[in-house]
Amino acid sequence: MFLSNKASKLRVKEAENARRNRQEIVKALADGQITRRELFKWGLFTVGGLLVWKHGLNPFVRSAYADSNIPTGLPRSPLFGVQAFTQPMPRFDVLPRNPNPFTFLTPAPTKEANTTQQLLNPALEGVTPGDTGPIEGRPPGPIWAHQKFDTMPPQIAVEVSTEGAKINTVYNPGVPSSLNSGINPATPFPPRFHPDLPDQGPNALWTFNGTLPPKLLVGKYGEGILFRHRNKLPFDIRQNGGFGIHTLSTHEHNGHHGAENDGFTGAFF
Repeated sequence: MFLSNKASKLRVKEAENARRNRQEIVKALADGQITRRELFKWGLFTVGGLLVWKHGLNPFVRSAYADSNIPTGLPRSPLFGVQAFTQPMPRFDVLPRNPNPFTFLTPAPTKEANTTQQLLNPALEGVTPGDTGPIEGRPPGPIWAHQKFDTMPPQIAVEVSTEGAKINTVYNPGVPSSLNSGINPATPFPPRFHPDLPDQGPNALWTFNGTLPPKLLVGKYGEGILFRHRNKLPFDIRQNGGFGIHTLSTHEHNGHHGAENDGFTGAFF
């Protein structure tokens, strides 16, 4: 990595600091003092296994004390006249907890991935009538089986889908309006980030259930939860509003179980 010979002493000092930080991380990883999983959790590694683009790790990321006061050195996002900190921030949308996953979910959950073949939608790109595919996107085999499925079967089912933006008509903050900045949950919640900004289109914003606010899953330690996640994004990868791909990987934090059961970051569907 090279800086211009016109770089200031401060930039050179920042670059040297970034080099030392990177060297320490690589050495600790090589010596087994830390793991790739820990680097993911700390926000230092990307899914692709690269050090993140942030100040202190990359000399080309400008300091928080740079002229623009933006840590990455990039220009500010346009606000189109919207004033900061003038609107209440809504609470998360609480996902329904459904008892007895074996009767609530269709098809019923299985210990290992359900690889039963089903007919694919012939309207999808690249699919011809008669083509089949597995029911479940989870990788097959015992290594990806739900842990303790026989002795501690799931008690709660939570269903979500990832899809394009739409109006939320069933917003549940989990608290009365008085504890949610006065927001009435019975009022439809549009897919926009501010009343003065436009609604987002289905190919511009992909969220859980296609709605805002973001979702909250309430769970308890020792309670088996089966989280069923459906991919309802456009099959055509070009229908993405200019950003993102339509393969998903759900990841959960603070659960005491193996990576294959917390939405392993490499298990895309």
